Amino acid sequence: MQIEQSFTVNAPRSRVWTLIRDPEQMITCVPGCESIEETGPDTYKAAVVVSVGPIKARFSMTIKVIEETIMEYVRTESKGEEGSRASVVQAISDMRLTDTPEGGTEIHYSSTVEISGRLGRYGSGMMKKIATKLAAKFEDSFRAMAEKQEEVC
Repeated sequence: MQIEQSFTVNAPRSRVWTLIRDPEQMITCVPGCESIEETGPDTYKAAVVVSVGPIKARFSMTIKVIEETIMEYVRTESKGEEGSRASVVQAISDMRLTDTPEGGTEIHYSSTVEISGRLGRYGSGMMKKIATKLAAKFEDSFRAMAEKQEEVC
C-alpha cells in the first residue's frame, strides 16, 4: 500500500525539523502511539495501537532512521508485529521539508506499507481509507504542536 500526502505548517523549517527528530514530541502526534524509547543511535522501539473495524491490534515496533539530510529529508524503516505475529507490518517512509513563500514549511511524506496476518486480510481499499484517516489526525496534531511552539517562543 502506498500513502502519500503533503501539508503546510505555519512554522519555520528549523523548528519543524527539531520536532520531527524528537521522539518525545512526535509520540503526541502519531495516532495510537503509546510509548517510544531510544534503543540506539537513530533506533527506537514503540508501542502502537491500531483499530481496524472490530479488531484492535497492539504492535511492538522498531523504527530506524536509515537516511537523512539535516533539515530537508529523513527516511525511516519501521517493522512491527502484533503479539505472536498475528499481524506484521513493515514500512519505508520518507519525509521532505521545503520552505513556503510565507515563511512556513511544507511537509511531504510518503510510505510504502506492507501488512500481513489478520489485519492483512482486510482489503487494500479499507486499509488505505484507515491510513488516510490516521494521516489526517497526524497532520492536525503536528500542525497544532508546531504552530503552538512557534507562538510561545
